[in-house]
Amino acid sequence: MMKQKILLLFVLLLCCAGTALAERLLISTDLHISDKGEIQKTAMEQVLSYAQQADVLVLMGDLANTGYPREHAQIVAALESVDTHQTEVYVLPGNHDLNGEATPAFFKECYHAFGYDQAFSMDPGGLSYAVMTRGGTCLLMLDTNAWDEQRRTVSHGEISDHLITWVKETLETLGDTPVLVFGHHPLLPFEGNDVTGNAEPLVSLLTACNANIYFSGHRHSNYSLHQGTWRQINVGIPWSYPAYVGLVTLDQGIRYEAVTVFEERSDVLSMLREESFALARRMAEGSLEGTQYESDEEAIAWFLSFFAASQRGQLKEHAEELKAQAGYLKWQKAEVRSAVKPWVLNSLEQPAEDYHRIVLK
Repeated sequence: MMKQKILLLFVLLLCCAGTALAERLLISTDLHISDKGEIQKTAMEQVLSYAQQADVLVLMGDLANTGYPREHAQIVAALESVDTHQTEVYVLPGNHDLNGEATPAFFKECYHAFGYDQAFSMDPGGLSYAVMTRGGTCLLMLDTNAWDEQRRTVSHGEISDHLITWVKETLETLGDTPVLVFGHHPLLPFEGNDVTGNAEPLVSLLTACNANIYFSGHRHSNYSLHQGTWRQINVGIPWSYPAYVGLVTLDQGIRYEAVTVFEERSDVLSMLREESFALARRMAEGSLEGTQYESDEEAIAWFLSFFAASQRGQLKEHAEELKAQAGYLKWQKAEVRSAVKPWVLNSLEQPAEDYHRIVLK
């Protein structure tokens, strides 16, 4: 513990010696690189290219699709192309990254140059670590995976007791140093899904220590949730429309923006958009099947308008307009048995803020 405090003090002195400038962090997640996933590889190339404009790149897990060592080798080779003198790179494991031969020890050795070598503190019981950026921000990189040693896989998201102890001890050494917290799994469940075990004690600890911002992945979608003063931001994925990554700017406060890594009129983004809306149409058709509005084009078209506004984070702006259309009445009346109808109606009755652009503090 004493060694950790001395190292942290040295890092803080180095940071204070520099000039206070705005710091930009690019955050991405769930790349899912595999032998066959060409769009995922293209997206990763775009993320790494975009990262050249940032001071820090954070990848929050599920780097690989199956956890095969050859997938990790591809990712490491790509990360080695980043000029780390310009852009610091830090990674976390997700549930897809740990599997078979890809044990926690393998992951730590494989990605040692992208976080573990730079850490001033590490959780001895897992893959969590803390690092200080050159701009003076502490990044708490949390391993939220429940690794099953016998089955050699991750069964679910879980916050271990030793992780909570390590987080508490680490935060106690930081004083007023700004802290951002990252983990693969969400700590607050979205609509009851993807519950991470033992998450509440960690949320309570982070809130008490004023570490009020937590970034996560895993859900493949961009959204934000609150619990008192504590906020969770789930970052979208770069290989599915709108191909989002998160951009955080630290300058007299903290600003978050969801941005696409592809040019707006690029062929790739157009293809991803077509695929996304084709899926949304199938979702609407499947939900309306067997109801009085089966194959009703007006009801389907209305759902696509709702879907577009939701993806852009503009439901609050367009809620009244959507509710005034005939398609909305049809979705209210339709005897839909899936979870789609409650999602649609609840989203319009209580539209969320535009979580694509957030001023955090």
